[in-house]
Amino acid sequence: MPRMPLAALALLTGLGSALPAAAGDFARLDVLGFSADGSRFAFEQYGIEDGSGFPYSEIFVFDVPNDSWVKPSPFRKRDDTDGDRPDMEASLSAVREELRAEAAATLSSSAIAGRGIMAGSNPVTELDADPHQMTVNPRLVVPPIDQPVAISLEEFPLPSGQCASYGADTKGFRLTISSGGNTRILNDDKSLPSSRGCPLTYRIDRVYTHYPEGSGAPVFAVLVQMQTLGFEGPNGRYLAITGTLNN
Repeated sequence: MPRMPLAALALLTGLGSALPAAAGDFARLDVLGFSADGSRFAFEQYGIEDGSGFPYSEIFVFDVPNDSWVKPSPFRKRDDTDGDRPDMEASLSAVREELRAEAAATLSSSAIAGRGIMAGSNPVTELDADPHQMTVNPRLVVPPIDQPVAISLEEFPLPSGQCASYGADTKGFRLTISSGGNTRILNDDKSLPSSRGCPLTYRIDRVYTHYPEGSGAPVFAVLVQMQTLGFEGPNGRYLAITGTLNN
């Protein structure tokens, strides 16, 4: 089966840990946040790959208004050398350090400054929340002075011939954002990008917002966690969808 490239960094502390060897791996997340003007956003996901046991890291830098990568991002590194690794966390830290060095120039030119707040969080370990809906107050102001922002995700079957040959029932998703009576579609899959591998399901994991000082428009980043077909169980990887807030 194809290896799923690790999708879409160190002010905010990443959460999560590698799962037991009998399960797939769920990437840990480290968000570097926004630039001061809100035009750029960056995050890293990393972990120990299931099946191979290789440590990996990947860094994405986004052009926020255009919801696109800032080249030469994404940066990827995987230590696939043979041999025992008595200290897997040390090996993982080494991979992450090397990748941070490779990405340093782009992070610097993008002026990533750790700005923004995590306005909402719904990790896969949260069992009593709706994984497809999240409504947040976009600023840490109590009582709120902004319209609430509602994020909605809808999954639907979207076959992939190659994935079907592995027995995977793949899905796409539609993501919308609503605030102040306005609703926008942020993502509406018509086909599956090869970078996702074989996605089985999606959930809204986190929502980040940033209000630049001065006249800059407020911005957001929605982090969607997808479970993909793995060697030892489903793997967890992240996608980011970015844009400006209309509220």
